[in-house]
Amino acid sequence: MHPIIRTFLYGLIVFIIFMVLAVVLKLVTHRVDENALFGLITKNDFLMGIVVAVFVTFSHERKKKLK
Repeated sequence: MHPIIRTFLYGLIVFIIFMVLAVVLKLVTHRVDENALFGLITKNDFLMGIVVAVFVTFSHERKKKLK
């Protein structure tokens, strides 16, 4: 598999895991927002997920290059 595709998939998986955790936390704490997508995913959660995925992927790539 091409390294760029592998890096993109890694970032996508990190994003999906972040969003699943955010949804689970909202369900556990009973915080449903009527303006959110499906009542669970807000624009802020989406943007935070992207930022977390970029930082974690960048950190992972730097760690791979150091080895």
